[in-house]
Formats: sequence, C-alpha cells, structure tokens
Amino acid sequence: MSSLTTIQIVQGQLVRYMPLFTTIIGTIGNILNCIIFSRRSLRRNSCSIYFFASSIGNFFAIYFGCVTRILGSYSINPPLTQMALYCKTKTFLTYIGLAGSAWFIVGACADRYASSASTVRIRSFSQVKNARRAVVLIAILVILIYFQMNFCFDGNVQSANCYPATPFCNTWNDFNLLVTFSLFPPILMLILGWMTIRNVRVGQHLRRESNFKDRQLTAMLFIQVICTGILTLPISVQKIYSEMTLHQSKTVVAQQIESFFATFVVLLALLNTSTSFYLFTLTGKVFRKELKQLFCTKLRQTAVEPTATLMKMTNRKSAFQIE
Repeated sequence: MSSLTTIQIVQGQLVRYMPLFTTIIGTIGNILNCIIFSRRSLRRNSCSIYFFASSIGNFFAIYFGCVTRILGSYSINPPLTQMALYCKTKTFLTYIGLAGSAWFIVGACADRYASSASTVRIRSFSQVKNARRAVVLIAILVILIYFQMNFCFDGNVQSANCYPATPFCNTWNDFNLLVTFSLFPPILMLILGWMTIRNVRVGQHLRRESNFKDRQLTAMLFIQVICTGILTLPISVQKIYSEMTLHQSKTVVAQQIESFFATFVVLLALLNTSTSFYLFTLTGKVFRKELKQLFCTKLRQTAVEPTATLMKMTNRKSAFQIE
C-alpha cells in the first residue's frame, strides 16, 4: 500500500468518525449547557448570557459542519440540481456558527474584564441587559460578514467539502476566517483574559462574598479560552501556509498531505464546539452544583409521579368499596 493511499484512507476515516464523535458529545453537552445557563440562579449573571449564546452557535456548527460531513462520507449528497443551494446554505450556517460562538466567548471575556475593573463606569458594562444587546449585535454582524458566502460558493463538492467559486473568493474567505474566527478572536480572548487576571490581582479589596459565582464563571471561561486557542489556532497556521505556497509546484503526495492537514484542522475547530460542557463540569463548582440539582429534580419528579398515580388509584378503589 502506497503512502498516498494510506493518507487517503486515514483522511476518509477521520471525516467519517471524528464528526460523528463531535456530533454525539456536542449535542448532549450543548443541550445541557442551554438548560443549565437558563436556570434562574445563572441566567441573572451576564457571563451566562454569553455562554448560552455560544452553545446556540455551537449547534449550527455541529449540525451543518459535522452532520453534513458524516453524510458525505457515506456518499449521501443532495441531487446535483440542488448542490449549489446546499453548499451555500451549509457553509454559511457552519461559518456563522463557528464565528458566532467564538465572538460570544470574546464577549464573555470582555464582560469578565469589565466586572473585575476598579472603575465603576467600566464595571457598569457587566450587566445582563448589556450582555443581551451585545449578543444580538454580534449575531447580526457575523451574519452580515458571512453573507457573501451566498455568492462565493458554487456547489462543487470535493471530499465532502464545498469550495469557493473563484480564487478571489478563496483568498477572501481565508482572510475572513482568520479575522473572524481562528486567529483574531483567540488573541482577543487571551488579551482580555490577561487583563482580567491583572485586575483581579490589583483589586483584591473590591471582592465581595457574592462574587464567588462570578469567580467560578471566570475560571470556567479561562479554561474555555485555552481550549479554544489550542483547537482553533492550527487552522490559522494551515490557512497562512496555504496562501504563502499557493503558487508553488507540489507533488501529488505533498498535495494529499496538505489536504489531510486542512481536513484535520477543520475537524479540530469543529471539535471545539463540543467541549464546553465537559470543561465546565470539570472546572466549575457552581456549574456542577446546578447540574446535580437539575438531575436530582428530575429524579424526584420521576419518583413522585408513580407514587401520586398509585395514591389516586387507591383512593378510587376505596371510594368504590364504600359505595
């Protein structure tokens, strides 16, 4: 078996099974994220608004970025007459999901920076109403930025991926991806995270007992930022390398290796959409507490319902006997 064939087989297996893994754990995790961050004790915290919005964005990336790849690996594709619409819709919704989720985390980092600031004016930005406005603004901007994909993708399908219609569209989309998803947002997250840590160290006297939940959410956010950087920055490296070597002559093996690496970094970026729940569970005591209460409440309801039904049946039987 040649090295070229081996690379193709490994790439095919990655495209088939890695998105399946991401879809399963991502669906479970993001559903639980939405339930927990919408609970009364957390939804009144501005940072939770960004986490909730990020989980919604993850759903778009998972179902339009992963599920379509799974179907494509089994050669389940739409008819050729619908391929153009399929590619435009798939890429547009995948990218706005990825970019939206990343920028909501940037918003959460800005919120944590504001909440830890020593200036009252800056701290006032860390409010639920401002978080909701920021979420709506980010969603609108991301949709407008990626709306050009409805014109730049023509429906060619190669390796279960849709490709831009022209070289200009390809270059523009690579640049757009760097700015709005894989490079600029992680850098902003790290900068805002460092500024938040500095604020916390300088302003220890500003802490109050009620800030325990805020500190827990901040710790969860930092772990999410680190994971996002690890899983999304490789796609920046791949895009920059691809543009730098665009006009170089390459062997067939080199082209296949680059194709494998491009597929792998995209799958890593998609994997990032499924990790938040598990990171929050490992690092956030407040999150674990809410999760435990959620399941305990469901278990109590499950146990109470049969008992109540049995009591009703017993009461009816007793009434019948008396009559």
